[in-house]
Amino acid sequence: KSKRIGAMYRGSSLLPVKYRKMFANSLMLPHFDYLDTIYGRAPKSKLQELDILYKKIAKIALGVEKTESSITVYKDMKWLPLHLRRQVHLSSYMFKVLNGHSPSNFINKFNYISGGSRDGAQCNLYTPKSRNLKNFYYLGAKAWNSVPLELRKLTDPKEFG
Repeated sequence: KSKRIGAMYRGSSLLPVKYRKMFANSLMLPHFDYLDTIYGRAPKSKLQELDILYKKIAKIALGVEKTESSITVYKDMKWLPLHLRRQVHLSSYMFKVLNGHSPSNFINKFNYISGGSRDGAQCNLYTPKSRNLKNFYYLGAKAWNSVPLELRKLTDPKEFG
């Protein structure tokens, strides 16, 4: 990844912003998306390192100063902050798991809350106890429970996202 960032930085004076953005979106962003539902369980310090790289790539692509606000940069790139991007991907994966569009070892590993509680009426998943809050079943259930109810009721993966 660092070679591509270096190449992008060295070529930034030669390429217009439009092409630097295309480079970032097509050649850099997929590296952050690849297995992000798994590396999202990494220690906070490692996730912060990824955040720094993500911001650096966006700022090089836009040709802005290092001190430019990340929110402005993400808006100009049409990117979500990295932690939200991981959350969206995990929610999308959970949709596939709960609707039978995932590997069989994940099917039937999650349980809906039953009974007359508010959580049961909202189609929330039971959130298993987790010692370090990094367990996939815990994170997956938390991600799913944060998805709006109208999206949870969809049945087509293409409609969900």
